[in-house]
Amino acid sequence: MYIHDRPPGSRPPQAATDHLALQHLRRTSGKLRVRLLVLNLSAVGVPLLLDLIPGIRLAAPVFGPFTLGMLVLGTAALTLVVAALWYERACRVHCDPRAEELRGRAAASESALWGRS
Repeated sequence: MYIHDRPPGSRPPQAATDHLALQHLRRTSGKLRVRLLVLNLSAVGVPLLLDLIPGIRLAAPVFGPFTLGMLVLGTAALTLVVAALWYERACRVHCDPRAEELRGRAAASESALWGRS
């Protein structure tokens, strides 16, 4: 057994668990950002691609005064709003509790470091 090895059954130091929790928080927020980016790019990209496809006329009337382009852009705008609401909720559910836990640990360790209670 080396001098730096922990005895069997001991817990890792607090800094190591905080580091792992921070990595998990970064990974979770990164995944959420990628999903949001994909949703936003698809909401913007679909109308652009539809405009480039020959044979699809975005100015074609669909229902009364509404054209295909108006419906596609309305759907894209609705997708952007829904994606923003989804991202805010997902961060509140998955990231905020972990961040608060890390802040609480940091405040407790800082007060213990300076001898405050």
